[in-house]
Amino acid sequence: MAATFVIGILIGALATGLFARQFYHGRGGKRGEGREMREGRRGTLTEKIFKVVKADSSQKKLMKPIIDQTMSRLDEVEEKSNNDAYAQLDSLKTKLRPILAAEQMERLEHFLSAKRKSHESEEKREHEREHDHRH
Repeated sequence: MAATFVIGILIGALATGLFARQFYHGRGGKRGEGREMREGRRGTLTEKIFKVVKADSSQKKLMKPIIDQTMSRLDEVEEKSNNDAYAQLDSLKTKLRPILAAEQMERLEHFLSAKRKSHESEEKREHEREHDHRH
């Protein structure tokens, strides 16, 4: 039962993260490779919005700073969300510790640690791509 709970929590956290990344960053894993990744997430979202509303050049000039500011705020929300998710997973480990045997706890900690490292590596690569795109 505890394993089902843990799996449910992880699937929920991963699904939420993937949805946010796909929606806000204009990509979702390997399917988003190519042109959109090279453009960077700000450029991708900005261009998508321009295209959807069929903005003319004067509108684009007015819209771009607003979109950039919104993206900065979304980055802050994403950072806070990541930190909150990590805190919840740490809390989960603490709550499961009395239920799980030492070997089970080790496996859970290894699994969660690997997932966190993978997520942090992806975030770092994304940041580097965005930084390279801006300069």
